[in-house]
Amino acid sequence: MHTLTLARKDWMILFRSPLAYIVLGCFLFISGYFFVSLVGQFQLFSLQVMQNPGVENFTPQEWVIRPFLQNAGVILLFFIPLLTMRSFSEEKRMGTFELLLSYPVQEYQIVLGKLLAVGGFLALALMLSGIGPGFLFLYAQPEFLPTLTGYSGLLLLGLSFASIGIFISSLTENQIVSATLSFGALLLLWLLSWVKELVPDFYRPVVEALSLLSHFDSFTKGVLSVPDLTYYLTFILAFVGLTMLSLENQRWRA
Repeated sequence: MHTLTLARKDWMILFRSPLAYIVLGCFLFISGYFFVSLVGQFQLFSLQVMQNPGVENFTPQEWVIRPFLQNAGVILLFFIPLLTMRSFSEEKRMGTFELLLSYPVQEYQIVLGKLLAVGGFLALALMLSGIGPGFLFLYAQPEFLPTLTGYSGLLLLGLSFASIGIFISSLTENQIVSATLSFGALLLLWLLSWVKELVPDFYRPVVEALSLLSHFDSFTKGVLSVPDLTYYLTFILAFVGLTMLSLENQRWRA
């Protein structure tokens, strides 16, 4: 109950500021641009495929939905830190952080409340971004379950981004520092799958296992993999736990 109350409070504060509308508008505009571009490419190549029927895997799922989800994941990489930078840094700047810690609530309720608020915003953004793919079902008939799986993976990816951002926000009262450090950490985890070829063979499985991108790839293919699902849930819980430790330490120091 306390968790939902805190989440509702953060949700209302978020939408009372122009930041929420700017982030939401930019996300929808950029993701919509990519979607329209992908549909245009699909229509163009479909004319060529009609003359060469031997082309394999030429489906709206592979040519539109999957790249759209991958692009949306990259866009979230830039915008989630802008949302999470306010989580605790704003509380510290406004002088309400000590008051928050004095509430008769547990640290996990505070952290989950912050995460649910960002998760609610993320769910809204993904629902609105799904209007374009929804219209695609009327004409090109992509596969529903793989698309739903891809969006589920995108939600988990966004929550993973948010869990890091909230943790870093608990460490500083400067929102710019929080956003910059969050973006740097997320970019590093995202790029791990690209640099695996540069490390010795012995370390490649470890590097790939730590990469957020590697685990998201199976979702974009429409495959619900238990190891990838476990990875994201563990990742989120780990940073929720770290944030709880950070708050507990600051509560004792206060």
